[in-house]
Amino acid sequence: MKRFFQLNPDNRPATWATIKQWRDTHEVAPVDTTFGNFDCDERSDARMNGSIGLFDNLPTLQGGKLTWKRGDNSFIQLTKAELQQVYSEVQLNRATRGALLHVKAEMFRQMDPAPTSAQLSDLSFWLEE
Repeated sequence: MKRFFQLNPDNRPATWATIKQWRDTHEVAPVDTTFGNFDCDERSDARMNGSIGLFDNLPTLQGGKLTWKRGDNSFIQLTKAELQQVYSEVQLNRATRGALLHVKAEMFRQMDPAPTSAQLSDLSFWLEE
């Protein structure tokens, strides 16, 4: 009886499709702000932007503050100015990280061997200098 083993696919060099998939996943991962960690995917971005525009008309507004759910599922009370600050920080942090991820993805594509899927799944691996 012959025995053989198969390598864990996470430990094989990643394909370009896998590199792009992880790049896109990390690009919308929650970002840190001065008010905590916030989601920054397209839906969260639209929700935050819409809430700023309609802040004074929202039914959940209490005492000039809106309860907002952070990326870690905790809640925070924010004024309109604070929500605008969070939104500005989220946009800046997402754009900064996105630019870096696109450069790193191309670097990883040109490496021989390419990083493994296990390495690519870790956002800190992408952010190393």
